[in-house]
Amino acid sequence: MVVAIDMIGTNLGSGTKTYNLNFCESLNQTKIENKIYVFVTREYFENISHNKNTKIKYIIKSNFLKNVLLRILWMQFFLPFELKYLKVQHLFSPMNIGPIVLKLFNIKFTLALHSNLPWIYFSKMPGNYFKNLLTKLLMEISVRICDRLIVNSEFAKNEIVKLLSIDEKKVFTIYLGIDKKFLDEKENELYLKNFEYKDYIISVLSCVRYHNIINLLKGFKLLQKENRIDLKFIFVLQILDKKYFDEINRFITKNFQKDEIIFLHNLDNSFLINLYKNAKFYIFSSYCEVFGLTSLEAMSQGCPVIISNKSALTEINSDAVEYFDPDNENEIKNSMYKVLFDENYRNKIIEKSQNHYKKFSWKKTVFETLRVLDY
Repeated sequence: MVVAIDMIGTNLGSGTKTYNLNFCESLNQTKIENKIYVFVTREYFENISHNKNTKIKYIIKSNFLKNVLLRILWMQFFLPFELKYLKVQHLFSPMNIGPIVLKLFNIKFTLALHSNLPWIYFSKMPGNYFKNLLTKLLMEISVRICDRLIVNSEFAKNEIVKLLSIDEKKVFTIYLGIDKKFLDEKENELYLKNFEYKDYIISVLSCVRYHNIINLLKGFKLLQKENRIDLKFIFVLQILDKKYFDEINRFITKNFQKDEIIFLHNLDNSFLINLYKNAKFYIFSSYCEVFGLTSLEAMSQGCPVIISNKSALTEINSDAVEYFDPDNENEIKNSMYKVLFDENYRNKIIEKSQNHYKKFSWKKTVFETLRVLDY
C-alpha cells in the first residue's frame, strides 16, 4: 500500500510544528516496507535530519503554503490530484483538516485531530470570526468523512465522540512524545543575554483566552501580597489574540511593578531547556487541552509542574504534578505556595515526574500511527 502524509504546516512555534518535525524525525528511523510520500515545506525539510530511509520520499513544497488560506486551497484543490498521480491509496493528514473530496478519488483518509476547541470554546478562539467559522466547518467535515480518526487522549476521544455523535470504533487514541531536544543529555549552552537565571517562575503558552492568563496573574498577585516574596513571572508567549494581550498588559500595569512580569515572545524552544531547568516551577492554566506538551517538557528538566485540573491535563500528567482549579485564584495561589515552600512535597512531585515523562515517545507515536494506517 502506498501512503502519503501531509505535513504542510505553520511556521509558528506551535504544537503543530513540534508534531510535524518530531514525527518526521522518528519516521525516518522506522523500518518501512513500502513507499511513503511526505509533503513538507522547504523550511520544514531543512529542519529535519538527513533522511537515510529510501522508502520515504519527501515532496518539498513552497514556503508560501505556510499561509493558512493558501494551504487550505492547495489541500482542497491540488493535493487530491497529486495523490492520484502518485497512486497513493491512503492519506494521513495530522493537520485537523483534510481534502473533503478525497472519497471521489477512491483514496482512504486518516485524520489526526489536535484540538476540540471549536466545539467547546468557539468564542475564545483567536482571530477573525469568519475564518474561525470556516476552520470549524472544515474540521467537522473532515472528522465526519475520514475513515479513521486519531486523537491525543482518551479524554479527547470521549469528548469528540459525544460532541459530534460519531462512531467511536473509528477513533483511536495515540499519545504524543517529547521533542528530542529536551531528551538530549548534552549540556545545553543556549542562555538568554541579560537574563538572570534565578528567582523566577515560568509559563509557556499562547496568548489566547482559554489559557486563562489573567487568573494566573491574580493568583501570583495574591502570593506576593501574602508572602512578600521576590519572584519574577516569565511568560514565554506566542500572541494569537492581540485584544486579550492588551487586556493582560492593562492588568499588569495596574497591579505589578516594572520587570515583575516578563514576556518573551516567539522564543526558539531550544532556549526553554535552561529556562525550565532553573525555574522554581512551571505553571499552566488552560481550560481546553487534548494533550499538552509543555508540562512534560518541564518535567524532563526537573522542573516541578503546577497545572489546571481541566480537560485532558489530568490524564496526561497523572499524579506527577500539583493541580488547581483555573477559575479559583485562591487555589492557584495556594498551589504556588505549596510547591514553593513545602520542600518534601516539591521533591515528591519532581521524583514522580522523572519516571512519568519517559512514558511518552515519538517512536511510539509513529509506530502506533502506522499501525492505524494498516501499514
